[in-house]
Amino acid sequence: MAWIVRIVVVLGVLALLVWGLLYGPGSLDAQYFDPPSTEPELDALFAEEQSPELHEAGWYGAEDLEPGPDGRLYSSLADGRILVRESAPEGSWSVFADTGGRPLGLAFGPDGTLFVADALRGLLRHTGSDFEVWLADESEGGPLVFTDDLTVLADGRVILSDASRRHGYGEYMTSFIEGEQTGVIYTVTGPGEYAVLAEGFGFANGVDHDPATGTVYVNETWAGRVWTLDPDTGERTVLIEGLPGYPDNLHVDEETGLVWIALPSRRSAELEPLHPRPRIKRLAWRCIQVAGLPELPPRPVMGLAVTGEGEPVYALYGPDDQDFGITTVVPWQGRLWTAGLERDGFEAYELRQ
Repeated sequence: MAWIVRIVVVLGVLALLVWGLLYGPGSLDAQYFDPPSTEPELDALFAEEQSPELHEAGWYGAEDLEPGPDGRLYSSLADGRILVRESAPEGSWSVFADTGGRPLGLAFGPDGTLFVADALRGLLRHTGSDFEVWLADESEGGPLVFTDDLTVLADGRVILSDASRRHGYGEYMTSFIEGEQTGVIYTVTGPGEYAVLAEGFGFANGVDHDPATGTVYVNETWAGRVWTLDPDTGERTVLIEGLPGYPDNLHVDEETGLVWIALPSRRSAELEPLHPRPRIKRLAWRCIQVAGLPELPPRPVMGLAVTGEGEPVYALYGPDDQDFGITTVVPWQGRLWTAGLERDGFEAYELRQ
């Protein structure tokens, strides 16, 4: 009988050890997630590498680029500053404002007012001399956790993305490994006035709309997918999926109607197969805690333009020469301008027809 007791004790200890690894302190709240695989036809578009015509170093963390209604180009930096540029290539950047936080997405209202999605402060409206908080970050008593991007419709409604309801700015890798799908799209109509438009996104990142149709576009980063979203009903349909990278900011070019998608990183062949296996993912997390992340995928310059029907028409593929890829790609004054959340400076590429 003694040997039976010993076996039971050993099995009990092993069970407690496994439970501790899966659910104990420091464990990963892994979620089931099954994103569509990369489409080979889309991957094949990124074959011919372009070199930038212009590189301007010394500006770190320009997460978004946004052409303003005044014809100038605006950008948001990691240190809180918002820059503006009159022209290119002979022009230069100057400081337009400072949010005192971490500005990400930029958008202009129909009257020319600048709105900012600030990851540390929330949704901000520029008053001309300062910033008014329209919807606060959770740390300030508001609903927002990871304020990310926005667009302002013709009637003044702000369509705002809260990328994750679980993880804030700087914690995107944990969000990705968990495979959590808590991203929310809000409609904001005034200070403190908001409603949920759509939710359940695997990191709701870039947002923009087509002024000609009113159609809103939202990317679901961890799924490699971009949605078309009805701003009145919240109904969504897939615009394009199977992207070869993780989509970030979106920009609708008013002249062509094309939707530009920035892809800061290729898809991870090592980590994505874990998403449909939450328990295996929990165990893998313990290995990551000890040994660190596996080698991350390449992060070249990647941008894709698609029609309003989701047909790809233009792929930008640039060098893999920095640790982080681009989070924004925007046509402006005949060139494609790029920058990134954790990149140094701006680059401009020939806009090939």
